[in-house]
Order: sequence, then structure tokens, then C-alpha cells
Amino acid sequence: MTAEVQSSKPHDDRAEARLLEPVATVVRGVYRLCLVGLVVGAVGPLVGSELRLAWGGPHVCAESRSDFSTDGFTGMFRPHAGVEVMARPSYCTDHADSAQRLFDFLGDFPSLLLVLGILFLLNRLIQGASRQGVFTERTARHLRVAGWWLLIGCLVAEVVEAGAHAALLATLAQDYTFNVDSWLGTWQPPFALVFTALGILTFARIMRAGVAMREDLEGTV
Repeated sequence: MTAEVQSSKPHDDRAEARLLEPVATVVRGVYRLCLVGLVVGAVGPLVGSELRLAWGGPHVCAESRSDFSTDGFTGMFRPHAGVEVMARPSYCTDHADSAQRLFDFLGDFPSLLLVLGILFLLNRLIQGASRQGVFTERTARHLRVAGWWLLIGCLVAEVVEAGAHAALLATLAQDYTFNVDSWLGTWQPPFALVFTALGILTFARIMRAGVAMREDLEGTV
């Protein structure tokens, strides 16, 4: 009986490891590519490369979130009769100062940090689940941490990026003022990520309850 249980254990581990596919392969590959990109971005400026992944150059742009009518430019856009053309202007400069470069950097970096963090947490979750099994307390805990990171991170990232975008636009457009209204007008709630994070947290609770039931059954048997 003991030999049969021991011989079936590796098979069960392989079966549980297959449950992690295809997300395990994708997460590992993307995580490694991101690490390579970070190394290249950090080393590139030291060796004279034009890659600047962490800090932008003197050219920055900010797009207005407000539409305006292009009636004065109908010769350029040529709409059909009865059609009104709306556009959003982009303000760009090739001589950005340090503040503008900082705002431009903060307009993208929080999302990058969010992606790198969730990839790290998912990679750690997959490694632990591959070694110790999918249906364990540790896997449920890692899944819960990833859900909270995504939920809080997506909200913080959007708030910071919206503020940075509004602040940058205020330095480029004379008729645009940086205040609470312009900040909130730029903010776009990340509904998809919020619902995804809530789903992950819910699934983590279900898995934790399942693990507890499994341990109770094994203890009873």
C-alpha cells in the first residue's frame, strides 16, 4: 500500500503541474523577456545605446483628453456632408526640462511597475505550485497576494499617471491649468483590471476553502 501511494505521488504532481499550462509557460517567457529588457535599459546608456527604457529624452508629448471641432480645417480632413470632425491635439516639445521629463516618466512607469510586479508574483506562484502542488495553502496565499497587488496597484498607477499627464499638459498648453478638476478629468478608472483582481481574490478564497476541506478529509481518512 505504501509503495502504491509513493508511486502515484509523482504522477499526481505532474498532473497538477499540467493544470498550470499554458499560463505557466507564458508567464515564465514574458517574465524573462522583461528582465532582459530591464538589463538592456539599464546598461544601454552606459555603452552608448539609444535605448532609454527608464528615463525619457528631451522629446515629450502629451495628448489633450478634450475633443474640439475641426471646422476650420475641413480642407485637410474633408468630411462628408453633415459630418463633423472631432480631434484631440497633442502638445510636443523637443526641449523638455527636468520637470517635464519627470512627468513624462511618471506617465508610464507605474503601469510598467504594476506589470513587472504581477509577473514576479505569478512566476513565484507557479514555481511554488510546481514544486509543492497546486492545491495548497501556500498557492492560495500567493494567489491572494497577486490579487491584492493587482487591485491596489492598478488604482494607484492610474491615479499617479493621470496626475502626471495633467501636470505635463499644464506645462505645454497655455489654456490648461493643473488642478483637481483637470486631474479627475484625466483619470480613467481601470474597470477591467479591478474586476480581474476581484476575481483572483475570490478564486483565492475558494481555493483556500478547498484546501481546508481537503486537509479535513485526509485527516478523517
